[in-house]
Amino acid sequence: MPLSSALPTANSTPTPATASPACLILVLLTIGGAWLRLSHLGAKSLWLDEGATVALARASWQHFAWVWWHGEANLQTIYFLLMRSWIHLGSSEAFLRLPSALFGIASIPLMYFVGRKFMGVMPSLVAAGLLGFSPSAVYYSQEARSYSLGILVVLLSIYFFVRAMEENRAGDWVLWTICGIAAFYSHDFTALVLVAQMMSLLFKAPPVPWRRAILCGAIIFAAAVPGLTYVFRATPENLHFIWMPRPSLKEFWHVAMFFGGSGVKIALACILWGAGIAAVIQARREGKAELAWRGVLLLLWAVIPAVLLALVSLREPMFLQRYVIFSLPATALLAGMGAAMLSKWRIGLVLAIVLCAAAVPTIVRNYNKPREDWRGATGLVLSSATPGDAVAFFPFYARVMLDYYSSQHAAEAPALHVFAPVYYGGGEDVRNLLQALIENPRGYQHVWILMADHGTRLEYFDQGAAVQAKLQEIYGPPAITKFADIDVLEFGRQ
Repeated sequence: MPLSSALPTANSTPTPATASPACLILVLLTIGGAWLRLSHLGAKSLWLDEGATVALARASWQHFAWVWWHGEANLQTIYFLLMRSWIHLGSSEAFLRLPSALFGIASIPLMYFVGRKFMGVMPSLVAAGLLGFSPSAVYYSQEARSYSLGILVVLLSIYFFVRAMEENRAGDWVLWTICGIAAFYSHDFTALVLVAQMMSLLFKAPPVPWRRAILCGAIIFAAAVPGLTYVFRATPENLHFIWMPRPSLKEFWHVAMFFGGSGVKIALACILWGAGIAAVIQARREGKAELAWRGVLLLLWAVIPAVLLALVSLREPMFLQRYVIFSLPATALLAGMGAAMLSKWRIGLVLAIVLCAAAVPTIVRNYNKPREDWRGATGLVLSSATPGDAVAFFPFYARVMLDYYSSQHAAEAPALHVFAPVYYGGGEDVRNLLQALIENPRGYQHVWILMADHGTRLEYFDQGAAVQAKLQEIYGPPAITKFADIDVLEFGRQ
């Protein structure tokens, strides 16, 4: 089929005959995406990373500044600053997640306008629909972390990058620079997308405004240096965890399913992606330089972040799918381009509609599937413990979850002796618990151990074996209650 069906109208203005239907469809897609993101927003328990968000939002400014420099707060600076104000308005699970949902909703119409820099009306609507109904995009729009904010700012960055490259206006360069800095401080892994943007210039036909590109890129890098220094100052234990995977063909396939879905959905996505790649190749063969460059930019945006993360993970494993979520819009745009290529009998459009429809059951199933059920685990302790009971956590920083749920039920929460440091704030730990048990073996009526599983055992944690042996010596075997990815061990029930 001719290339004109796929890529020609990237900068054209829709005619009045097409503008109204396109606007109506975009509104409907946005409403559908909003419904998916706002439904069951508080159904699931917070998990550990969301608990850390709450801890940083509630910390004093002095404490926050310390964590920003010594901990990981600088990696999502803008989001945490926002949450420090937001939490004063409410602290329920749904309310804490609402900003992420709103960012996710705003990304849907923005996706359409970004798509218009790459392709025509129909494929841009397809891309907006695929982002709006993406299970991964919906999932992370319902999490009190900065992933949906990062996607929103990356879309703005791409929009102004393309405008700056093709129109070379000073205002667009300034806006791209601002968005690049904002993207980095919304989430540090958006930097991988900025690298892909700069790499795309190697494939752009002259003239390339290298001087402005290098100058603005240098400004973005200089502004990011305070945040980047954390990567060099942090210990490996603070950068990755033992359960984080190394790159492999299997993990790359998991990334593909993260973008396209599982089962039949990944098959449909691969067809659309393949057709999109064919459109880019055809543009290069036909000598359509600007169209081909936009296509190459999409491909690099989709692939380079995962490749760079894989290279880093050869040394420090951190090949997590959510760290490359900022490439998700690129895969949707590529699929939209593929839908235009498969225009005969509207095959591409039908495939995209089926893909969106098939995603809805997955999204609904995820609503009530907690990653870690800290609500249930802490609820058991708060409802069953007696005042003065001891509580310890493995890992120790899981204490933030008890702090949050205790604050939500302050009237009913018993006074407990917690052997875990406050979030980056010091305090007693499990070594103090061991010492207390040695000095007074029956000093606590019950000892509660809350363990985030991740496939590990208590003895695999630092001091875990010693604590377990001492508690069993005093109280005997524990009563174990299992929640989603959490074990609660109660010593002293008998």
